[in-house]
Amino acid sequence: MQFVDTPEEGISVKALCEINAGDVVAKMPKKACLTIKTSGACEIIENACLGGYLGLAVAIMYERSLGEESPWAGYLQLLPQQECLPLVWSVEEVDQLLCGTELHQVYLFLCIIEVKSL
Repeated sequence: MQFVDTPEEGISVKALCEINAGDVVAKMPKKACLTIKTSGACEIIENACLGGYLGLAVAIMYERSLGEESPWAGYLQLLPQQECLPLVWSVEEVDQLLCGTELHQVYLFLCIIEVKSL
C-alpha cells in the first residue's frame, strides 16, 4: 500500500500489488468511529430515544460543544463548521414548519438541555 497526499485529490491509498476478492485491506476498530455509542452524550441520546442520523447529529453537536476537551476534537476539525439549518427561526416558525419532523424533535431536545443548564 502507498499513501498519497495531493492538494488536488486529497489523501488516498493505492495498491502496490494485486488485491484479490476477500483480501482485507484495512481495519478500523468500532471505538475509533464517532457514533452514538462512542459519544459522551450516549446516555442522553438513548434516553431521548434518538437514533440514526438524528442521534448522530446530536452526538456531533455535543462533542463540538466540548471543544478541545472532546476526544473527537481532531476529527471534528475536519468537518464543515456549519450546515444550513433553521436555527434562526422564531419558535412559532419552528413549530409551524418543522412539526412532525426529526429536526423538530432535535430542536425540542436542545431546548430542554438549554433550560436544564440555566
